[in-house]
Amino acid sequence: MAAVLVSSGCQYFSPRHISTNYNLPLKVLLRLDQSIGAAALEYHNACAQSVTLPIHEPLAAELKQRMEQVFERVVIQPESSSETLDGVVDVALGLRQIDLFVARKANKSYPATVTLGLDVAYTDPQGTVLHSKKLQSVTTGEVDARAETCDISGLDKVAKDVIATVVEGVAQQLGTATKIREQAQLRTTQRGTTAQVGSVVPVPPPSLPAVPSSNVPGASVPVAAATESVPTASSATPGTTQLSFRTILRDQNQNHVLEQNERFSVDFEVKNEGPTAADAVEVSLSGHPAIVASVKTPVSVGSLQPREIRRVTVEGTVGKVSEAEQAELVCALQAAANVVLPSAKKFFVAIKPDATDATEVVSVDVDQLPDKKGKPIQPHAVAIAIGVGAFRDPAMPTMKLAAHDAEVISGYFTSVMGIPPQKVKVVLDGKGLKDDWIEVFEQWLPKQVGPQTTAYVYVSGRAIVDHETGAVSLLPYDATVSGSTRAFSLSRLERALANAPVKQAVVMLDLSLEPSSGSDPARVAQPQWISQASNGGQERVLLMVGNATMQEAQAYQPGQHGLFTYFLLKGLRGAADLDKNGSVLTGELCAYVQRQVTAVGRSASGDTQQPLCLPDANRVSPLRQLRLSQLP
Repeated sequence: MAAVLVSSGCQYFSPRHISTNYNLPLKVLLRLDQSIGAAALEYHNACAQSVTLPIHEPLAAELKQRMEQVFERVVIQPESSSETLDGVVDVALGLRQIDLFVARKANKSYPATVTLGLDVAYTDPQGTVLHSKKLQSVTTGEVDARAETCDISGLDKVAKDVIATVVEGVAQQLGTATKIREQAQLRTTQRGTTAQVGSVVPVPPPSLPAVPSSNVPGASVPVAAATESVPTASSATPGTTQLSFRTILRDQNQNHVLEQNERFSVDFEVKNEGPTAADAVEVSLSGHPAIVASVKTPVSVGSLQPREIRRVTVEGTVGKVSEAEQAELVCALQAAANVVLPSAKKFFVAIKPDATDATEVVSVDVDQLPDKKGKPIQPHAVAIAIGVGAFRDPAMPTMKLAAHDAEVISGYFTSVMGIPPQKVKVVLDGKGLKDDWIEVFEQWLPKQVGPQTTAYVYVSGRAIVDHETGAVSLLPYDATVSGSTRAFSLSRLERALANAPVKQAVVMLDLSLEPSSGSDPARVAQPQWISQASNGGQERVLLMVGNATMQEAQAYQPGQHGLFTYFLLKGLRGAADLDKNGSVLTGELCAYVQRQVTAVGRSASGDTQQPLCLPDANRVSPLRQLRLSQLP
């Protein structure tokens, strides 16, 4: 999993790094917060037991080693209270998280993703914070489980890798920080001109500044989080005014990497901090040609009155990239002569030629159903799984994974979601004639439900979209290329749910969409997923659509399932538990699947498959709070 080193806020540092010895002529105190001394990673082993992996020793050692390559001398404990120092480096532990799911004891390897964050600040002897950053790194590796033991091996190596990566980010931040390098240059000059001008006894620096987290589920994830740049007060003279600015760099697929031909945007928030108007304000970008070549810069902000804030966005497309590398992007302001400008802000951004490296790694063999014992957790629920990828008409294009998708989903209905087996109906390929669909939805379903029933419906296969109305119709086994008379409309399915005495329903559709026969491609209407003829039943239905536009649904070959279905399965067994409370809710599954299908689809093929959930995340609905699975 690749990530990006970003500026301030929550920063990501890529594991693709080259260690650099900065050798700044400064003597600093490395002060590790008590959270570093207690640093550990918690996970569940193959027996679902909680295990703690201490990481404080390798983390502290790595920090000391790299700081000694950044600064001329690093001390951990001052020899005396009067010892002269040039600065203090404070480091505290930030986010630490493991994404690891081992279903059972078996001779098998599993991917493990470790996220580790550090908060770092550099303070000068007068107590002024010259540089502070909040860094995060994400590393994925493999761990091994054995059939004869609950223990998992290999996680320490993944932890070591993520420690090296995030500490490298700390080193690069401190080694390239403008104000720290200016201090180093001043110290060199002082030492070269007079021996009487030396280091100063340090004043204890303030605590590390708190940086608000931007990791909100469903929120747009920036490649570079907001940072603020302000001018020094000494640079101002009477009659001048001062500017500050924040900036955020966002990439189109939100995977924290800029890829060739990917669109990106840089949002600026510029504020006039001074007493007079700031005229002719502009924002400019410079740096790696692949990033800035398509950008029209500078961009005018205009005149800003005292205390006025204005926002502008600069958009561009990543140009040709020959190899994966770390690139530089510099954001700066320009203005009239009476304006004191803040320092330019520098981003270090991971770029790569294309999207061949998927953001998702097959971390679970989703075909292996986890063992479940005890009473069903959803005894009143009912489920229908339909997969039709082969057709009686040989001219109909096939979908070879559709039946397999539905068969595995039906197993999850019982083993993961806890629905009684006798209340799960499975319809596959040749057994999925239109009459079979009618029998399942209009005869079998009403007999299985009651006022407290939650109905789950999954359909994988093909569908057509009416070119005038956008109405979606699902294609049974006996559908033909020449007409839609044998199709089973989505509105009919919705009416069946509305007429059945169910409390609520969750409908999951993994469909390839094409226009109805004989339609004019230029006049095809967009798919309409909410039927006007459902008798108000849609208020009781959560709809999850894997492919919301007119295109073929993608297959995810590494997982041997449809792209949407693979992440449904993985999400249900734990990956979608975003708040880590031991259960997967419908809203969590929607958010997880939407993010993964969009990112991995583009990464794997270059095309974006856009999932859809209704009601969406912007609407408060009890349908998004339904518990789908309870994790062991």
